[in-house]
Amino acid sequence: MRHTITAIFALCAVLGLAAFITLAPLWRGFDAWRQIWPLVMIFAAMVTLVSLRNRHRFVPILLSLGLVMIALPAAPEWARKLSGGLLADADADTMGTAGTLTVVTHNLWGLSTDPADATRVLAELDPDILALQEATGRARATLAALEASFPHHARCRSVRVLSRLPVQDSGCVTHPPGVSFENAVPCDWELPPAVWARVELPDGSEAIIVSVHLTWPFPSAAQACQRSNLARALATMPQERMIVMGDFNAAAPSRALARIERDLGLERRSIALPSWPSEGLFTANGQSAPPLPPMLIGIDHVFAGPAWQTRAIEVGPDTGSDHRPLVARLRAAPGRS
Repeated sequence: MRHTITAIFALCAVLGLAAFITLAPLWRGFDAWRQIWPLVMIFAAMVTLVSLRNRHRFVPILLSLGLVMIALPAAPEWARKLSGGLLADADADTMGTAGTLTVVTHNLWGLSTDPADATRVLAELDPDILALQEATGRARATLAALEASFPHHARCRSVRVLSRLPVQDSGCVTHPPGVSFENAVPCDWELPPAVWARVELPDGSEAIIVSVHLTWPFPSAAQACQRSNLARALATMPQERMIVMGDFNAAAPSRALARIERDLGLERRSIALPSWPSEGLFTANGQSAPPLPPMLIGIDHVFAGPAWQTRAIEVGPDTGSDHRPLVARLRAAPGRS
């Protein structure tokens, strides 16, 4: 009887999660399970392993089938990761470091556990451009120190773009001119905190840099509204050298993240890079930091236009935030302007 009851619970849990993961394109409630795909995968794998000794021979077979169903949606993400997309070492060596743009995006977190250390860590990353989100609460001290070390700033609500390169113009991302709200529904008004800056690059060309912070994708439909309105607003700006980065609160292999990439029309460069939760989420509650990096979910991203080639992109060190920064080194593709 014990083996039968265990089998029922295991099958309901794993096959139920497999169904939710598979049906994600149909409803954002199901897609929420893809947002935490690594946790779902770990749980399902543990249940399957424990059930290998179950007396009912069909149980491990069905659980393994469910495990495969859970794993499949992540296959394209890992295929992109393994196929690269980074410049080959020979190409990178030929180009050298000249002309490489280092950009960093980081959610500072209003409950930052160590604002002074955050300032030091971000400064040591030596970015040309720094995109910040959630620059509120305890993070204001970090923001003030960083603004003092960057000559050019763009501000809007809780997001910032700090630049060592000249900023020719900047502002909040707003609805494009000519949009009529006479028959608007609440969704039409939704825009995330987002700031843009038109930056002059060393070769004299210009690039649009955007720092953005989207809301959560569930339970409300607010993120979907923010996504479509953000894309519509950015479509009025030059896309070739655009870089959009920030906290998108969307992780692979969710449909939410796929739709963000589709609507922006820019290539996501942050492939299979978990940035949340970082150590700060644990130490903020008085707990000890985990012995290993705890990040499992990649909700921070860098999107870039076709003029940019990715030399390297990685997750940065702990800053006391609940997010880790992303550090990307991009270079303009030859012949693109």
